Amino acid sequence: MANNTISRMPFEVKAAPDQGEGVFTGYASTWDKDLMDDVVVKGAYADCLADDFGGTGAGIPIYWNHDYSSPMNLIGESLSAVEDEKGLAFTGKLDIDSPEGKRAYEHLKSGRVHQMSIGYIAQETAWVENEGAKDRWDGHREIRKMKLFEVSLVTVAANQGAEVTEVKATDPEVKKGRSISSANEEKIRAAHDALGEILKAIDGDSNDEPDDADEKSAIRATRAAEFKKIAEEIGGATTSKKED
Repeated sequence: MANNTISRMPFEVKAAPDQGEGVFTGYASTWDKDLMDDVVVKGAYADCLADDFGGTGAGIPIYWNHDYSSPMNLIGESLSAVEDEKGLAFTGKLDIDSPEGKRAYEHLKSGRVHQMSIGYIAQETAWVENEGAKDRWDGHREIRKMKLFEVSLVTVAANQGAEVTEVKATDPEVKKGRSISSANEEKIRAAHDALGEILKAIDGDSNDEPDDADEKSAIRATRAAEFKKIAEEIGGATTSKKED
């Protein structure tokens, strides 16, 4: 028997192709376990995308917060949706000619809203015990096939680590961040380590620092320069916001 489920899943917005205002990209869901102990596995969307959305994932309705009570809450549709190694890669376009779509778009650009969720019916599932499980309830539901009905922009999703990093905009006042790719994540970690060393040097807590004040100052300057270089390469991984 099919299990009717609305699951809140995260997405990370990345730089969109030049398709006009209202466009955003990211992940409608990932293969990671959510806070409700559900895991969608790769391939779960394949039949639905092929049968219902032409194989490209175009035309999936975008709602506001799974609210089907009014047609006004249908605020856009997908341009594409495809499975990749991380999850369901999603490109959507909001109807910014409608007040509801425009308001949702403003929330995305400001970073006040930065997650989304899928509305679906699970068609094939399995219970998977966690490694080292002490009883049969120590596990999670694995969703192997589903029928996807819509994707919603939501204020709260299961994975709170998913953050919006960029939304397509032509407004010159909007300061856009950059996507946090795997390469940039490594740079961020390096910057974090470099900053930690700088702070240790300032506080005098590092046993590796020389006693000579001039040499200490030179080391601090070198580390600060390294940190600045890494930060410039990343380009500032910040959520979209208005410049003052």
